[in-house]
Amino acid sequence: MINLSYGSAIELGLVNATMEIKPTTAYIMIGNGCGNKCAFCSQSVESKSRKDKLSRVLWPKFSKDDILTSLLDYKMGNIKRICIQSMGTNEALKDSKEFIKYIKSGIEFPISLSAKVETEHDIKELFDIGVDKIGLAIDAANKELYENIKGNNFDRKVEFIKKMANKYKGKISTHIIAGLGESHEDIFYLYYDLMNNNVTISLFAFTPIKGTKLENAKQPNIQDYRKVQLMTYLIKCGHKKEDFKFLNRELKEIKNIKSKENDMIRRGIPFLISGCKDCNRPYYNERPGGTIYNYSRQLTDKECLKAISELGMNIEVI
Repeated sequence: MINLSYGSAIELGLVNATMEIKPTTAYIMIGNGCGNKCAFCSQSVESKSRKDKLSRVLWPKFSKDDILTSLLDYKMGNIKRICIQSMGTNEALKDSKEFIKYIKSGIEFPISLSAKVETEHDIKELFDIGVDKIGLAIDAANKELYENIKGNNFDRKVEFIKKMANKYKGKISTHIIAGLGESHEDIFYLYYDLMNNNVTISLFAFTPIKGTKLENAKQPNIQDYRKVQLMTYLIKCGHKKEDFKFLNRELKEIKNIKSKENDMIRRGIPFLISGCKDCNRPYYNERPGGTIYNYSRQLTDKECLKAISELGMNIEVI
């Protein structure tokens, strides 16, 4: 049996329910438990959380035959990609490879895989069997946080990701979670380094989950997160360190924004989900009716004005 996110199951016709925002990616989770010790994750080997959840999302189980049939019969057109989350065990990686081989011959959707992959041999094998993009999560944005929260070697992880991304250009991605205790400047340096080494970066807001070590920590305040969204968007546009003014490692001012970039800000583009193409992750960090960290659809004019006001900082347009 394989886990499918609740929203994906609805979109593929495996669950009879409705949803406000339709997913543009089918999200699949493979593995029975995880060997990693990530302090924020419900699937951590040290977590006491429900194992049918990842972040805020429910993941009901289905047979691989039912999932393949639903993908083959899919006609709605919203889903453009498959994203597989493989738990951090050798068995889960093996099962993920087998599942990819099973579905790949019958479908044309590009497949992303997020997994604990630590050798170039495995990277190459995954591309050879048809994976389009491989996600190697960093999550915590500085060495101390990473090694405390994830329990692994930060420098070795970052260097491996950059090496693979420079060899397999456009095919390696990672995750950064804002709100774990890092500074804005930490995120700047890591994001800038990864971007300049061909890594695709998905930005998440930390979400406390009951049963994890960080269940009592708070989500980042929205002003901090909006600043990170705008800063990382502008890094992708080509801005460098001199365009950002930091005070005590926190972002206070942004300079030299071009008029075209300002137009994108006024349309709310920096506040949309960021990461792999055709991934919108509806309500992964949010509760319906609550604070929206990553918008999964185009913002309304009112939402654009609100997001800009939430920045609470000076923006210099040239």
